[in-house]
Amino acid sequence: MNKFSFLLAAALSLSLHAQENKPSAPAATPTAPAAAAPAAAKGEQKTYFVEVWNGKSANDCLAFQRNIQLLSQELEELKKLQVFLDNALTTPEREARGHDIAAKQAKLKGDNESMGKLYNGFSIDRPFQFIPTKALFAVPLSNEDHAKISAAKDFKPDSVIIAGDKKFLIKDTIAGQVEVETFQISLKRIVDTKAQLQQLIDLQPKLTKDDDKKKVEKAIKEVQDELNKSLEEFKKARGFDYPSENITLPAEAKLAVQITEEEKKAIDAKTSPAKSEPEKK
Repeated sequence: MNKFSFLLAAALSLSLHAQENKPSAPAATPTAPAAAAPAAAKGEQKTYFVEVWNGKSANDCLAFQRNIQLLSQELEELKKLQVFLDNALTTPEREARGHDIAAKQAKLKGDNESMGKLYNGFSIDRPFQFIPTKALFAVPLSNEDHAKISAAKDFKPDSVIIAGDKKFLIKDTIAGQVEVETFQISLKRIVDTKAQLQQLIDLQPKLTKDDDKKKVEKAIKEVQDELNKSLEEFKKARGFDYPSENITLPAEAKLAVQITEEEKKAIDAKTSPAKSEPEKK
């Protein structure tokens, strides 16, 4: 059985997506990367994705992203070892590097196969999309803050997420793929504007010419006004002020992997209703 046969078997009961000239949705996480196929250029073959897994909770989504991060680290380590092998000067050194690479390759292969079993045929060899359909906007909690909050009479345990040794208080829930994407865009606008404002503020004392100082002062005011507007829009939409420390965690998500034209045809053939036989006269 080839390495993609399990994927095709699992895909028979899942929906198929055809995408053309469309970038992947961003993953709602600050740490775990999600790979995606590049958008197809005009005239190129269409890109097809098939859903293979759905994350039903924040822990499910975070576990997937942690696993992806580990696989990515293994892959990067292999690339570095290959560079060391290419630069090896002696035969013993080349042999040692070769054995090390073989061991790492075997581990990566095993871990990738385990991921395939967990996530219905996923493979790091294929472009994939991790698309949040529900997200939690939260703020970090210290142990002291968590103790105070949890001691309150109206405390709701599901208002706090515990991920490893970190705790987060949920401030808002965003449901829907489009809604999550829109929310992420609004957050990025605030973060980028804050960074731009700080750069201008840092630049200001370094200037010596009056004209330059006036230009920067004007720019600072404009950027500050833009930031104030974004913060006001956030408060109006969410019902609370934008917290300086925050994190967006995927609570539900769908995972899709890229398939070839031939694989799509095979899936279509197996999932399409069988043609009824003509009646005998």
